[in-house]
Amino acid sequence: MLAVNRVKAWKRPVGALVALILMISVTGCNQARTESIRHMNQGVESFQHGNLSKAISHLEDAVKADPVNDQAWYYMGLIQYQRMNAPEKGATNLRKAIEINGENHEYHYHLGNLLSREKDWVGAINAFEKALSKKRDHAESHYRLARALEMEGKFDRAQEAYGDAIRNRPRFAEAYNALGNLYVRFEKYPQAIQVFKNASENIPREPINYNDLGLVYARQNRNAEAIQQFKRALEIKPSYASAVFNLGMAYANNGEDKQALKYLKAYLSRRSAADDPVRVGTAQAMATRLEAKVSGGAPQ
Repeated sequence: MLAVNRVKAWKRPVGALVALILMISVTGCNQARTESIRHMNQGVESFQHGNLSKAISHLEDAVKADPVNDQAWYYMGLIQYQRMNAPEKGATNLRKAIEINGENHEYHYHLGNLLSREKDWVGAINAFEKALSKKRDHAESHYRLARALEMEGKFDRAQEAYGDAIRNRPRFAEAYNALGNLYVRFEKYPQAIQVFKNASENIPREPINYNDLGLVYARQNRNAEAIQQFKRALEIKPSYASAVFNLGMAYANNGEDKQALKYLKAYLSRRSAADDPVRVGTAQAMATRLEAKVSGGAPQ
């Protein structure tokens, strides 16, 4: 059993707040809007200093001063669902921002993220599609849409959406990983191989691309090619535990017992407490059998 190692789902931080250039009141703005912007800026500053409750309080003051300040509703929603574990409040405030200004793709995108986190895949799909209707080249929305479609079992549409994410961002590692593994799921190995090769060409210093390509070769018993790819992954990231395990197993499947034992022992010596217990057990059992063979004892 080789270790499939997926890229974690891409998670967008509250960067819109962190990177915000504080707005200032402009001559000609009405008094309510000026007051609202002042409270909103104070909320952003409080967020940047880690005071979430104070940030929310200022943002609530901002929307009281000017109920159509869509940015204040948006920032409040972001903080509530991303940092305060309050998805219902977050969804309400993101929807309020959309009600005021439905042309901002980021509002729909983050609503889709929130709904995905709550496993409301139908709602998430709708939100990401709306985001893309406002900004067709938004790679993150294509990617998140694809993930939601895959969860809903709409695999053909998911494949298309992953492809759109890659076309709009050719160095989108997570999208390559997800698309390649979707092909693997249905044993479409030639297509998976091509995806991971494309990923390696576009992101040559990303080790997971080589690890994933090695896994596809291993599934086809093309062990020598698998070994080559796992070694390339480790050239880039020597501490890559999954690739170390996979290399050991590929050597074992190729009949190279000493090399297999070397890498399986290396994996077992550096594994973390969070490692998959099935993978650990497989490595331990294989290492025990190989020890017996290499030392001249009877195979287990």
